[in-house]
Amino acid sequence: MTSQDFRAAMRRLPAGVSVITTVDGTAPVGMTVTSVSSLSADPPSLLVCVNQSGSMHAALQEASHFTVNILASDHMETARQFADPALRDQRFSGDDWQMDEAGVPYFAPAQASFVCRLAEKVHFGTHTICIGEVERIRSAENDGPLIYFDGAYRELQ
Repeated sequence: MTSQDFRAAMRRLPAGVSVITTVDGTAPVGMTVTSVSSLSADPPSLLVCVNQSGSMHAALQEASHFTVNILASDHMETARQFADPALRDQRFSGDDWQMDEAGVPYFAPAQASFVCRLAEKVHFGTHTICIGEVERIRSAENDGPLIYFDGAYRELQ
């Protein structure tokens, strides 16, 4: 088995699409991810897996807080903006982005936004697992989740 075999097989696993955000100094930063999971209900916590070669990795390692913004099916453009480095300057434009009292941005129309305190980091292979204790949750009324499957964004039918 090669890493390409592994990647090809993992493309068959549908995943919810989220944008994780934090601040780098005073500038907001974010990226699109599909590697978010609930970890515990007591204490409420999430884990996010971030590639160590990713542009946001260093900022997340230094952050005290981060936000997981779960995208709805009508947020495909937001997912694309945060996935494409060429669109970095457009990422936080518009009124949909607000600042939480912890100083991290959240996407107001997201299905749910979890503001997390970075509790622990675990390095494994090419990634860092960031464990966040949830401090606040915001949610909005949306029709359904944005899904990533076989290399494309999709909606539930």
